[in-house]
Amino acid sequence: MSERLSSAEWVRAFQRKLYLKAQGEPKFRFYTLYDKTYRPEVLSESYRRVKANGGSPGVDGQTFDDIEQYGAERYLSELREVLLRKEYRPEPVLRVEIPKPSGGKRPLGIPTIRDRIVQMSFKLVIEPIFEADFCERSYGFRPKRGAHDAILELWKLLNWGCTEVYDVDISKYFDNVDHQKLMKLVARRIVDKWILKVIKQWLSCGYVEDGRKHRTKRGTPQGGVISPLLANIYLHPLDKAMECSKLWWRDKGSVYMVRYADDFVLVARHNIEAGIAIVHHYLDRLGLTVNAEKSGRYSVTESGELGFLGFSFQRTVNRRKGNRFFLLTPSKKSLLRLYDKIRKIVGHMHPVEIREQVRRVNELLRGWVNYYKIGNSWKSYNKVRQFVTQRLRRTLQRQRKHRGYGYRTYNSDYIYGKLGLFYDYKTVRV
Repeated sequence: MSERLSSAEWVRAFQRKLYLKAQGEPKFRFYTLYDKTYRPEVLSESYRRVKANGGSPGVDGQTFDDIEQYGAERYLSELREVLLRKEYRPEPVLRVEIPKPSGGKRPLGIPTIRDRIVQMSFKLVIEPIFEADFCERSYGFRPKRGAHDAILELWKLLNWGCTEVYDVDISKYFDNVDHQKLMKLVARRIVDKWILKVIKQWLSCGYVEDGRKHRTKRGTPQGGVISPLLANIYLHPLDKAMECSKLWWRDKGSVYMVRYADDFVLVARHNIEAGIAIVHHYLDRLGLTVNAEKSGRYSVTESGELGFLGFSFQRTVNRRKGNRFFLLTPSKKSLLRLYDKIRKIVGHMHPVEIREQVRRVNELLRGWVNYYKIGNSWKSYNKVRQFVTQRLRRTLQRQRKHRGYGYRTYNSDYIYGKLGLFYDYKTVRV
């Protein structure tokens, strides 16, 4: 099989078999998986994916260029021997702090490339098993799912009339995952002791910050390849309770939960109190707490707006037909954050040539538009277009020590043609 198929094809075929087995036998516990993690096909595909993701080196300082100079095949062959002899031990992660969109900073753990490859190989093997169990309305860090799917699902539920909302924010979720409880949840499906042993090592390997090593007794490091999967496994009991409980078919409607990683909301037409009680019950069992300042219950009928994953769901009325519905637009906070980023890129005081400023802002705008391309975003696109062009014209005028915006000197042909400013603000209607 491996001679006829590429590494990627072999891995997909193997994952499909695991998924069907797990789906067909929900109570089956897999007991011989470790030997699959160091198969040449799995390690080769793991290296390809880790390299494609890029990223900084870990505590050992090793880069992908170092591995390529050493020889990738030779490197993977030696790593395979280490795993085969069961001598693999992970290095502590390198902890750095990165800014949060809402302000402040959050810790990010960077494993070594060697550890990222092994984590990816484990993920390729065990992820299909848990994917067979995961619930429909869990969207974060899952294959063939993403933030857009969660946003569109919530948009659909709001337009169905589920306007009673409980917006939930888990306090420091990734820092408070209980290792013992997590391992019990993993062991519901996997009993291979070597798989479990290595996962335990990743959870407890500690981190290095400012040159000092620290131990970890709780949490999963944000930045690890396998951490998102473990985070989804940890919250799966809550997903299952919300999906399967018979409470939801009373009082003329259901309570629905839409979750993207640790961000989730409950929506219902009636009886949302029952859903709130279930959420708090399971979060207490998992040792997690709700951030009271960022969480709350309210009615979108009264507030007229709901924010989720950078989008704003705004309640409006069709003046011709008289029916009410929700518009999906970029939130005000996301627009303000974009404006701040543009200010840092485009300006007459920046020591970068104007064409380089345009190139950088084009990269930013393409990513932003690609994320906000769903829904009713054309008004926001016009605001962004106007802000960027005015900022750029003002910069060009200041560089020549002139006042104003130079609309005649720097017309649209010059801005979008000669300088090549991004202009493809096309809204995808859903």
